[in-house]
This record gives sequence, structure tokens and C-alpha cells, in this order.
Amino acid sequence: MNKQFTVVLVSLLLISVILSGCLSEDRYSEDSLDENQDELLPYQEDGIYTCINHDNISRCWQTHIPDNLPINSSVPLIIDLHGFGSDSTEHRKLSDFNTIADEYGAIVVYPDGVTNQNSWDTEANQGWNAGWCCADPAINDVDDVGFIEQMVEIAILKHNIDSTRIYLSGWSNGCAMAQRMAMDSSHIFAAVGCMSFYLVSDENANYSPIPIMEVHGFLDQIVLYESSILSVPFNQGSWTDPEAIETGAIENMYEWGEYNGCSGDLNTFELNALYSIQGFDNCTNGTEVRLMTIYAAQHNPYAKNLDRGPISSIFQGTQGLVQSSFIVWDFISQYSKNISCDYC
Repeated sequence: MNKQFTVVLVSLLLISVILSGCLSEDRYSEDSLDENQDELLPYQEDGIYTCINHDNISRCWQTHIPDNLPINSSVPLIIDLHGFGSDSTEHRKLSDFNTIADEYGAIVVYPDGVTNQNSWDTEANQGWNAGWCCADPAINDVDDVGFIEQMVEIAILKHNIDSTRIYLSGWSNGCAMAQRMAMDSSHIFAAVGCMSFYLVSDENANYSPIPIMEVHGFLDQIVLYESSILSVPFNQGSWTDPEAIETGAIENMYEWGEYNGCSGDLNTFELNALYSIQGFDNCTNGTEVRLMTIYAAQHNPYAKNLDRGPISSIFQGTQGLVQSSFIVWDFISQYSKNISCDYC
């Protein structure tokens, strides 16, 4: 009797284990995986924003998803970074990447930098730790590289992103940050194309060449075309920083040419009455380096004007004569890459 009871008990236990395994597999079936995965993602939705806590700081971004995206196809991801003193709301109205995403089928995320607590306008004066620039984010060594990488990870998990086509753009301090991301996170991004600033961070030994394009107004009075010495706001001590003196649009192009292992003479790819595009096309990993010079542009090389009240005149765009964002997109969107990462 005892033996029979033992056999029955063992049998029941075996059945229980088998059923448990089946239930466990069913719980994480394909249909339910996304739902369980979303519960584990470290983000919150707050109105139009997605937010995370990164490095003990609340960090947020806005996402633009076109209505006509293909349901069963993955799409490119564009990260577009605002300039110093701006924010995601102002920048998404300025840069035209919403229009590009709608036309070509992509998702755009617009993150917000960390507020400069010592600024005259703490509501909007947000910036990025791009290297020696700019202000509080640089002084306090804010981990913007880690934040943007985590934001990309979450975007890939939330949306149907083609992880071989992740691009970066940005304006001014956001352009410097985009170039820092190119240097520090080249394993993630397929190409970078940005406006009105230079690489102001150190070389990363792990950098693997990716295509780079920088757009600069020849009449830029904030980040000078020939030097960044007058660029504001600086990190402490940047007035005497040799990098600030030596960096200019031409030098930045040559610097990226060296990092990308480019050989051969400087090429002119386009030349007209409004702008020129120069650079190198014989570079490591099949990459290219471009500098687009808009002759009559100031610090704002976008097609649209930026309303800044009494000083709006120095933020006039190209009045639609030069569609710089579309030219940048034509360049970066040519490229894709095979990348290996934990979240792809």
C-alpha cells in the first residue's frame, strides 16, 4: 500500500513538473513576450514624453511616429538633439525631421538635455555634455552618452526599429553631442549628420569609423566657421582651451578624415551659388566625411527661422532656399551597418 502510494505520488510530481514547464513556456510565448518585456523596461510615459531615471536624474524625450509606417517592416531611427538653451519641443518644430520621417518612413526621438541651473532661464536652458562644452552638463560631467544609449535601447524594444539604421543629428551644442556619440558609441550608429558645431571631446580608442557630415553657416557668429573660440556657453576654463582656439569647420572635417582613415585629396561634391559640399570618400569601412558650407547662413542653417524674441535676427534660417535637413538625410540614410549589441 505504501509502495503504491509512493508510485502515485511520484507520478503526480512528474506530471506537475511537466505541466509546470508547459505553463512556463506558455507564459513566455511569442504572443505574451512583448507584454512581459514592456513591464520590465525602466521607463514611464508622461503625456507626450517617455522618461527614465538615469544616473539619478529624470531624463525624458519625445517621439514622432508617422501614421503611415509599414506594419510588418522595421524602420530607421533618428535621434535629433536640440541646441543649448533650447528643448525638444522647440527643436522638433525647427529641424524638419518630422517631415522627413513622414516622407521616408522613420521614427524620430527628440531627447532633452539637462537644465543649466545657473542660467538666466532654467525652464529652457538645457544642454549636453559634449566634451568641454557646455556649461553645467559639462562642468558636472553629466552622463549624456549613457542616457542616449539607454534611450536607443528602449526605442528598439518599444518600436519596430531597424537596428542597422540608427542615425544621429542635432544643432549647435546638440551637434557637438552627436559627434561625441559618433566617437564614443560608433558601434550603435550607422551615420551622423548635424548642424553648427564641432567634435569637442577626446578621441575614443574603441572608435570604429562611421560616416560624418557637419553643416555650417559661413556667417555663423556664435560658433565661428573658422574657430570655436567665441562659442558660448563655455565650460570653466574653456576661454584658454587650445581645442577651442584650434577647432573650426575646415579643421573639424580634416580631423574626422584622420579618425576615419581617409586618403586622397579633398573632393568637392557639390558647388553652387548657395552652398558647397566638400570632404573625403576614400575612408575606412567604406565611410565618408562631409562639410557643407552654406554661404549666407548664420548659426541657424535650417530652412525655418527660430523665434527668440529680441535676438531672433541672429537665428534666421535659410528661408527655404537651402533644405539642409533633407541634404543631411540624403547623406546619412545611404548607410547601414551590421552591429552586435545586447538589445538589437
